Amino acid sequence: MTAFELSLHRLRKIEIVVRAEDHHMVEDLLEASGIGGWTKIRDVAGMGHSGFHQGKTIFNDQTGLVMYVGVAESKVISDVARGLSRLFETRAGVTFLSDVEVIRSDYFATHETVAR
Repeated sequence: MTAFELSLHRLRKIEIVVRAEDHHMVEDLLEASGIGGWTKIRDVAGMGHSGFHQGKTIFNDQTGLVMYVGVAESKVISDVARGLSRLFETRAGVTFLSDVEVIRSDYFATHETVAR
């Protein structure tokens, strides 16, 4: 490989939008899956089935919407999505799944892989 070649690694990405009050359930699920890390974006705003959702928290960090973005191997992302589908039987939220390519795959290793 020359200095100008780029090595890309195929992984899956999950984006999760939930009410801020449900953030512990999502974080517990992400940790249990072994996912190596995720990004949490607070005060997400957007249009949904029940109208526009304001992004600013008014009284505390338990109001509004939160978005999580995680990248991992396909099996890990599938496990998270399965857990979310059970959560969404009783709670509001949406999930987006997509294929991605990353440059540094070691940044997205699961806790299980890192422990080996």
